[in-house]
Amino acid sequence: MDWIKQNYDKAALLAGALLALVCAGLVISMVLAFPETFAGRDSPKPRDNTVVPPETEKIVAAMAVLAKPTEWGIHPGSLFVSRPYVLKEGALVDPLEEGAALHPPIPNSWLIKYELDYADSGVKNHDPDNDGFTNLDEFLAGTDPTTKDSTPPYHTKLRLEKFIAVPFRLVFTGTPDEGQTFTINAKDLRSRTQFRQLGDMIEGSPYKIISFEKKSEVRDEIERNISELLIENTTTGQKLVLVANKEANDPTSFAEFLYLLDSSRFKVKKDDTFSLPSEPDKKYKLVDISEQEAVIEGVDGGDQFKIPKFKD
Repeated sequence: MDWIKQNYDKAALLAGALLALVCAGLVISMVLAFPETFAGRDSPKPRDNTVVPPETEKIVAAMAVLAKPTEWGIHPGSLFVSRPYVLKEGALVDPLEEGAALHPPIPNSWLIKYELDYADSGVKNHDPDNDGFTNLDEFLAGTDPTTKDSTPPYHTKLRLEKFIAVPFRLVFTGTPDEGQTFTINAKDLRSRTQFRQLGDMIEGSPYKIISFEKKSEVRDEIERNISELLIENTTTGQKLVLVANKEANDPTSFAEFLYLLDSSRFKVKKDDTFSLPSEPDKKYKLVDISEQEAVIEGVDGGDQFKIPKFKD
């Protein structure tokens, strides 16, 4: 012990050398036992050194994705804020929900599609492309409200402002010579009784006498003359039957139209043709008229359209 205390450094070196020698012996013994440890684990199957080719299709597809720049997709709203809501009649309405239309009959999706301000209470009456047709007009016609190249039919801007019936009362009073000559009074012309024959024109009117049929009836034991005189409008081809001593009205009437695109007014006689300022080459015919509406017909296609009464 005295030697160890006196030679401490040599003793420590000797102990370290012994420890290293022991460790080396253990490593050598483990290496020598390595083949025995894995004995029996070697596979009898011969090794296959064939290199499997990679799946080039997937690699090409992945490279194509990497080469294409990333683009933002369509998103109904914002990535950073909540979906927009509109306060309507005290309730919050989600414009992206089709069940709650903000401006019926226009659905919210239609306003969003054309980037129209659905939060504006007057959006239905706006005209973003300045073609004279409102957003409501464009929606009803199925046209694009953001371009002048897409417009509703121009006749949709036509309104009936006034129905004008021109009085022209005719009375067939009889035939003094049993069907050769006919006496006719045109009350509104303030002219004397006219004497006309078959094929003659009634003075002051577009009517010509076509045929005569003698008729009578007994009423209250009195024989009454109900003979019929058939006349025809040479302008329109419309026929009218005049019964003896019974007043008949000429069906001639006029429509006074208001064209909303330029606020112009014009008058059209029933059965006459006309054109609109916006499409002078297209012809329409006025086929019917009443106090409530007029009916026009396209001369080319034959389609009929109802023109409503103008309302202030």
